[in-house]
Amino acid sequence: MPEATLSIVERDELYIGGDWTAPETSARHEIVDSTTEAVVGSYAVAGRADVDRAVAAANAALNDRDGWGGYGPAERAAVMRRFADAIERRRDALGELITREVGTPFGRARGANADTAAALLRFYADVIERSPVEDLRPAGVGHSLVRREPIGVVAMIAPWNYPLSTLFFKLAPALAAGCTAVVKPATMTALNSFLVAEAAAEAGVPAGVLNIVPTDRETGDHLVTHPGVQKVAFTGSTDVGRHIGGLAGQHLKAVTLELGGKSAALLLEDASIEKFVEHLHELSFANNGQTCTNNTRLIVPAAIYDDVVAAVTETVRSWPVGHPMDRETVVGPVVSRAHKASIERYYEIAKTEGTRAMIGGGSAEGTGFFVQPTVFVDVSPEMTMFREELFGPAVSITKYSGDVEEGLAIANDSRYGLSGAVFSENESLALDSARRLETGTVGFNMANFDIGAPFGGRKDSGVGFELGAEAITAYLHYKTIFTPVVPAGF
Repeated sequence: MPEATLSIVERDELYIGGDWTAPETSARHEIVDSTTEAVVGSYAVAGRADVDRAVAAANAALNDRDGWGGYGPAERAAVMRRFADAIERRRDALGELITREVGTPFGRARGANADTAAALLRFYADVIERSPVEDLRPAGVGHSLVRREPIGVVAMIAPWNYPLSTLFFKLAPALAAGCTAVVKPATMTALNSFLVAEAAAEAGVPAGVLNIVPTDRETGDHLVTHPGVQKVAFTGSTDVGRHIGGLAGQHLKAVTLELGGKSAALLLEDASIEKFVEHLHELSFANNGQTCTNNTRLIVPAAIYDDVVAAVTETVRSWPVGHPMDRETVVGPVVSRAHKASIERYYEIAKTEGTRAMIGGGSAEGTGFFVQPTVFVDVSPEMTMFREELFGPAVSITKYSGDVEEGLAIANDSRYGLSGAVFSENESLALDSARRLETGTVGFNMANFDIGAPFGGRKDSGVGFELGAEAITAYLHYKTIFTPVVPAGF
């Protein structure tokens, strides 16, 4: 097992306007290691006045025509690439800190957070360099000069499960568009955001472009409703998303919401069980079950049901559970004692409703916030395990007759629509089924995630989308200038 290299982390200042500055309050929040329950560190909590200062700094940078507000695409791209380099220089420290905060196995904590953040910065730097600021279009009379301008100051609220990559889902396209940001990291995982601030300062990100204010929910609401904020981008639970969306709507702010999921993997009768279990961890158990896109509902035809149940159970049984810094570990702990208790309550509900746990399903004892990886069978669509997102290392297996229409109906019988998968050796039938799933992303005989393609939810899984070159549009205003002549340069 790799030795931990980080000592207790104490952060006493906030990153506002390009400077480390004392907060207005003496409040602090303590972070506990999800594996050992030892104190990882603590940080200063921002108050309302700190949020006001951060928003003011972001607006000043946005309107600085001699600085960020006057940068063209090439200048912004250069800053973003330096930022990516600075993130990469901290990839091990970020990976270890996120492992301690969240319980994510180290390789994934580093790869899916630090490496993804750097990749996103470089991806959007490339996109903005080849995207015109203005284009000229013929009109019925004269011409229309269509201009792309940054939407303004963006309030970004990140979740705890992938605290860094989900932040850069927002920050990278926003910077490419020319916006500035005020970031509220998740309370349980805010320590890693201070390393992001250090990277930004080292990279020469202009003062005020990135401001980080870890704070509580009430002060977070103040950020969302602040008159100096033009857009809100949030990733988190559906219930909190409804709250934030409501506040943003009252103030007529643009909003992007990436919310919960209860995704389904639909197996057709000719599905390769071997291929399915090869992808099972990434598909359904990633990050100890703490991934919104996990396919936690397995919809399986009667003809292969028993074989799938046996294969899934044995596969889950084979995974080492342990310290997330150990390279052999497949499943580590969950983020907190409260989250562990919530998952185990769902386990008890499932058993009272008549499901069977082929493996797991009980309470994990001992130090650390470990939860038993669990496979529930005999799960029907009216059961809680089928309908609600428990956000832990568990799947439910539901049987259907084998008729594809029935399988699709069961898979689509959810208030969520974030992810999904279809497994079949019939490419035409599988792709047709994938097109009919009511969800934002679908895997065909695989689990995958691509920063170059749009990602977003349907139904209660969100509003708007992130990723892909298209995501920059969420951070732009379009302005049309009517002109009787062709402007110089066109």
